[in-house]
Amino acid sequence: MEKKNKEIVLWHEFDGPGDTSIEVLEGICKLYTERFDVQVTPQVMNITELTARLNRIKDTHQGPHLAMVPADMSSYVENGLYSEVPGGLLDDVLTEGTLLTMQMDGVQYGIPVLRGNHLVLYYNPEIFTSAPTTWDVFEEEAERLSAQGIVPIGADLQQGYWFIPFLTAFGGWPVQNGKPNIITAEMKQALQFIRDKMDQGVLVSLDGSTGLLEQFIDGKIGAIICGEWIYNHLDKHMNHRLAVCQLPVIEGRQSLSMTSSIGLIYPNHSLTSEEREDILSFTRFMLSDECQTMWTLDVQRIPAQEGTLKRLTDIAAPNKKMILSLLDQARPMPTFPFMIHVWEALNAGLIELPLSNPEQALKKIEQSLQVSWGAFKS
Repeated sequence: MEKKNKEIVLWHEFDGPGDTSIEVLEGICKLYTERFDVQVTPQVMNITELTARLNRIKDTHQGPHLAMVPADMSSYVENGLYSEVPGGLLDDVLTEGTLLTMQMDGVQYGIPVLRGNHLVLYYNPEIFTSAPTTWDVFEEEAERLSAQGIVPIGADLQQGYWFIPFLTAFGGWPVQNGKPNIITAEMKQALQFIRDKMDQGVLVSLDGSTGLLEQFIDGKIGAIICGEWIYNHLDKHMNHRLAVCQLPVIEGRQSLSMTSSIGLIYPNHSLTSEEREDILSFTRFMLSDECQTMWTLDVQRIPAQEGTLKRLTDIAAPNKKMILSLLDQARPMPTFPFMIHVWEALNAGLIELPLSNPEQALKKIEQSLQVSWGAFKS
């Protein structure tokens, strides 16, 4: 009887044309398959589909052995039927602070592979001769740039994560005292600000993985708020036309991004399956110096492993050094179980904003939160 080859399946969301991280992930899976005679099969999908599929596992009992996800998706532990990570698995290579990003109520449900995941301001120095670190610059330059067919600044403002820097600039934060905190005066101010700037032609909202990058690379947008994960793609396409600086100050207050990690979780109780040892072996391989260096050198991501990160910092180009330094200005992403409902509500309001007005957008946020958060609490 022919022996059946062992296989472990990994879901991930490195799906946009600009997200070159897929190259390294697929390379690592191939390398592991060749060396250990265990087939690791990566399956790519967009973040919306990944979220939905993980949250259906409780009902379907259909899931992968692993998924590589942003750290806040550790909070889907109940719907995703996540396995708890064995104690001390990688304490020797990851700091307590890094591990903390994928804990829920003190329990480790994921292993960080990359860190950062924060937003920065990319700008074209041929359009802005010095770093546009305050919003005033975009408004002052709007008329001149508009005459050349250039929008001063762009972001993906139908995604809640991109909205956070605007909310923080008005003193808001989506969590307070362990509860959602998004129906606030600060939220309304941030929504009003975005709508005003879009109406004035100072700010444009485009899809963060396609149109936003394409128009920035083509010189049709002067600066974009986008994630550190896209740096490799922009660096390849823009070279000397790319510079990086802090997020802009808005009305005297510094915008702040969230930061988190990206790591492996174990859905559908996969660590109780017969593939347990292969899954844990692959996890350790992902945190090896060899693989962490691949993420660093091949696609310019920020490794979770401390030693690899230090070497990266020592040799990094000026733009990359700036990206690393901006981690100090970011705030850790909340990982409460209710955050899925916060993100859904924010996204619903942001989709509504260009169609109506800030009041209606805030109402949409409130309605969405009441429905999903109410169901969650009950």
